[in-house]
Amino acid sequence: MKKTKHFNPKHHINNLITNQYYKDLVSLRNVISHACDNFFLKQGAPKIDLYMIAQNVSSPTGKGSDSIPIPLTLGKQSVYLVDSAQFGLEPLVSSGNFNMVYCYLPSFRGENSDDRHLNQFYHCEAELAGTYIDGMNTAEKLIKHLISVILENQQKFHFEQTNFNKIKEIVKQDFPRLTFDEVENVLNKKGYSNLIIKKEFGRVISNKGEKKACELITGNKLPIWITKYDRDVVPFYQKPDPENSDSVLNSDLILPSINNSFGGEVIGSGERQNNASEIEISIKRQNIKNIKNYEWYLKLREHKNYRITSGFGLGIERFLAWMLGLNNIADVSIYPVLKNQKISY
Repeated sequence: MKKTKHFNPKHHINNLITNQYYKDLVSLRNVISHACDNFFLKQGAPKIDLYMIAQNVSSPTGKGSDSIPIPLTLGKQSVYLVDSAQFGLEPLVSSGNFNMVYCYLPSFRGENSDDRHLNQFYHCEAELAGTYIDGMNTAEKLIKHLISVILENQQKFHFEQTNFNKIKEIVKQDFPRLTFDEVENVLNKKGYSNLIIKKEFGRVISNKGEKKACELITGNKLPIWITKYDRDVVPFYQKPDPENSDSVLNSDLILPSINNSFGGEVIGSGERQNNASEIEISIKRQNIKNIKNYEWYLKLREHKNYRITSGFGLGIERFLAWMLGLNNIADVSIYPVLKNQKISY
């Protein structure tokens, strides 16, 4: 785990009160929150108020994920803290009630925290009518909008270090889009085959692999999209690729590591399966036992107005760490929640 530059668990509340960095961080986070609202307002997408407790795991992960749900007991009922808003957003769009909806809320995950993972982090998530290409297009516009707004406001802040001046050209260019197979070929040809982790259920790219791919493909000047991951490393609701049933119509946005600071995946996106039978196949392939908990999700496909949707989630702390040229996302959280670590509040 990389050392934090600003966050000190023994003196956090004092630092939060006295350090100019945290005053600026609060302001910057506020700028990003408002910029997200303004972006989706222009898209005609309402902001959805969702609850933070769900009856079931709110985003069942594929075998390639290290995300762990956080269970709670509510009276005699077992529930979970929400780790993704997707199941709350999707019905509102797939039913035809809205063309796009979004939220800006915390997500909770129980894996061990490190420089890329907090146990509570903020997510800007959206669901829209259309394919995974439509989802990528919208997410890319959002990232460029956020960068532009931050650069317009950068004189208001007094950060010691940022990547602000390094990323001005990003908003003017399209982000390269490569399939997982194509990225693997690039890494293999340059002698970095070890950065693709091959498991029984499919291939996973490491964070080092993500950053190295950005370096080799764009010289660390642009983010890249990696599409069509192996089917069983992603959640069961991702739609299989019609050209290859062992991969899916999904995409991750990978940020370049600038000056060896934060980089890697910041957005996960994908098209939802529109065929209930295919969903059941994916559930069985991934050995998910509690299929009855997701019967409501399969039945969505029977709705008379059902239509295909896609969605994405932007990790706010990861985006912030990248913008500020830091290496640990605990540095960009106002109140970091870290598993097994006591913090002086």
